[in-house]
Amino acid sequence: MNITYRIKEVDGDVGFQHVTLQITPSVEGDYFDMKGNYLGSTKESKKMIFILGRDSLQNSYSSINLPENFYDKQVSFNGKGNVVNLRAAAKYGNVITDLSLQTRVNVAEKIYNHYYTEAGYDLSKLKCKTITDATNDPSNTGYAVTKLGGVSPNSEYLKENEADIRIVYGHIGLNFDTGYDIMSVCGHEHFHLMELLKLKKKIYDGYAEDRAYRYQVLIDRNWGFVSIGFKKKILENIQENVGDTNDKAFYLKARGDEKQYEKYEGWKPGKNITL
Repeated sequence: MNITYRIKEVDGDVGFQHVTLQITPSVEGDYFDMKGNYLGSTKESKKMIFILGRDSLQNSYSSINLPENFYDKQVSFNGKGNVVNLRAAAKYGNVITDLSLQTRVNVAEKIYNHYYTEAGYDLSKLKCKTITDATNDPSNTGYAVTKLGGVSPNSEYLKENEADIRIVYGHIGLNFDTGYDIMSVCGHEHFHLMELLKLKKKIYDGYAEDRAYRYQVLIDRNWGFVSIGFKKKILENIQENVGDTNDKAFYLKARGDEKQYEKYEGWKPGKNITL
């Protein structure tokens, strides 16, 4: 929703009262329906995640039921290549950070799958062909965990060499604000998977988390675009998990330009909207 302000005075001069200032919220991003299906992105998407809700009859929007003039360009039914109209985006999109836990959980699986694929990884290599939920996983993971059958602890449900990447569904819109955040997590976990397949149980002989964080920061292309809140949390994990705690050069590179933190005010609760 646009916000319009009318100027009352400037240094005591009331001659500017006919001037208004309109502030339009950023709606550049990626758009999904209430089931997590990708619909398209705005032309200058920064990978903020938006969910479309329901029409006036309470029918949920989908690829076959979209608001009029929702696209500037539509070339597919799976969202790929579709350009979302900015005016429609501002009117119908709900940013993921404003949604209730249940609404976020409902869309998490398919959105995680979308960004895993966009990051260049193949879901068909996973046993379930999807990113599964790490909530209540016995490995007691923080954000995510990758398992390989016959190798990883608590992987009895997997046959030898079967793989499973699990990410906590409830973290979307809470600790993962953007598509870049999710792709960064996917990069970290996919690196674990490649090492598990190569090293098997020898992976536990060294600093597996150290190597994964170094990949996430130094090689994966998404680190430079992740949200500041996400970056700060990962930096805390890096300080706890890097093998050489005196490697200040790596930590400083991971942290990046200090100016990006100047206006960061910390996490704020969203509106808890249930669609």
